[in-house]
Amino acid sequence: MSNVWEYITGGIPDQYFIRGKVPMTKEEIRSIVLAKLRLKSNSVLVDVGAGTGSVSIEGALICSRGMVYSLEQKEEAIALLEENIASFGVENIVIYEGTAGDHLDKLPPFDRMFIGGSGGEMEKIVAFGAERLPQGGRLVITSVTVESTALGLKLLKDYGFGQVEAISVSVVKGRSAGRYTLMEAQNPITILSATQEIEA
Repeated sequence: MSNVWEYITGGIPDQYFIRGKVPMTKEEIRSIVLAKLRLKSNSVLVDVGAGTGSVSIEGALICSRGMVYSLEQKEEAIALLEENIASFGVENIVIYEGTAGDHLDKLPPFDRMFIGGSGGEMEKIVAFGAERLPQGGRLVITSVTVESTALGLKLLKDYGFGQVEAISVSVVKGRSAGRYTLMEAQNPITILSATQEIEA
């Protein structure tokens, strides 16, 4: 059980996380990502481009009998990730510092993978996921550009994943402005998800 989040439902509010200028998967998008990952209590999740650790931490809380391996290369993000892990009191996260290419071959077996940032190595990461994910394993990718969405879709299909799905999510949130509430749109995010259908 987390020191900060006592509920079994996901969607930890963004303000619960220590944040800097490092990108973070926001609350509403994170909730959908976690749903698409279809986590179990004993799942082992690889979070590529972990950033502040919002997906890693929620994943670790759900996978209470499993593990989360967080890959991150930016020093500022690693520092925030460590702070957030301590703040939430989760103990089943291991941080790998460096690029995905530095660490993919070192990872223990896993059955779920999330790509929140690829650092230009998306094909290498998807190919590795295709090789290592067991049958029924899940891979989820978030993208903010048309180009990365197109590449992600192509790679999931090229590497033999099944149940490939693409959804675009546009969140509009209320902001107080005196006596009124203004609805402000956030940038749309595309969430790609797929299942490994080949027995490893």
